[in-house]
Amino acid sequence: MERLLEWIKTGLKKRKVKVFLVFLLCASLAWLINKLSLTYTNNTTFQVEYINIPEEFLLANTPKDEIQVRLQAAGFQFLGYELKPKHIQLDVSKVMHKDDSYYLTSDQIRIQLESQLNNYSTLTDFDSDAIYFDFTSLETKKVPVKVLMEMTFATNHILEGDIRVKPDSIQLSGPKSQIDTINQIRTVLFKSDNVNSSFSNEIALQLPEQLKGTTFSNKRVKVSGKVVKFSEQVIKVPVHVINLPENIKVRTFPEIVEVRCQGTLEHLKQLEIEDFSVEADYSKVTKETENRLSVKLVKYPRTLNNAVMSINEVEFILRRE
Repeated sequence: MERLLEWIKTGLKKRKVKVFLVFLLCASLAWLINKLSLTYTNNTTFQVEYINIPEEFLLANTPKDEIQVRLQAAGFQFLGYELKPKHIQLDVSKVMHKDDSYYLTSDQIRIQLESQLNNYSTLTDFDSDAIYFDFTSLETKKVPVKVLMEMTFATNHILEGDIRVKPDSIQLSGPKSQIDTINQIRTVLFKSDNVNSSFSNEIALQLPEQLKGTTFSNKRVKVSGKVVKFSEQVIKVPVHVINLPENIKVRTFPEIVEVRCQGTLEHLKQLEIEDFSVEADYSKVTKETENRLSVKLVKYPRTLNNAVMSINEVEFILRRE
């Protein structure tokens, strides 16, 4: 019985302690809320972000990362600033310009700061008279795009015409010292094997990552080409000897050279012997060449994809008149 009474007394004491602690906690919270709701004048720090930088300029250095301000505000506001620093923006398009100097005046800074405070905070002072900006002028430059490509074609297929690149050049904008070093922009390597149809692909550009402050009008280009099936046709072309001395004629063996032409069926059907010219230059005869002349295909239709002679030289004999 005595033990039971002792246990009850101990339990009541512990309960009183818990009740006391609860009341103490509530009182402390009430006191803290009351204090935080009061208005204070104190210092805090705002992080600065610069916006609306004129397009023709690059901000070489950030003048100030933060501004120390003195505010009149409720305690809750200062507590919030301590837990999460406030970011404010300064509009650089409103800078003043005088004697090659660009700056925001103290009045401009104050106006911009006050416009970003809530109704529960009042700006009383801040630590900057004026903010000066170090601008670098930007220039523009147009450079060609160079396509890096490794492509093989299926049997009897060829590329008709040139590979098309769109755009074939891009515009750079940045500090002159940077863009002067760039004369072309290359694509990443495009590889394709056994191509048997026309193609059109977007390819990324290799943009120099080490350049800071330089922008590029495009990051990708479209590369396309027309692939057609080709055939072959042999045209027999007479050899024409040039630069002969007066009263001398020559006869070549053979007198006719075969030219193997590759192209589309449409273009091959239009071929005429008059579209070709094979020449041998007599002025290049020497003791070493003896009675042999090199021949050269000097004329053939550019609609063909390829035109190759069956031989590179001919023999000749002289005939005097």
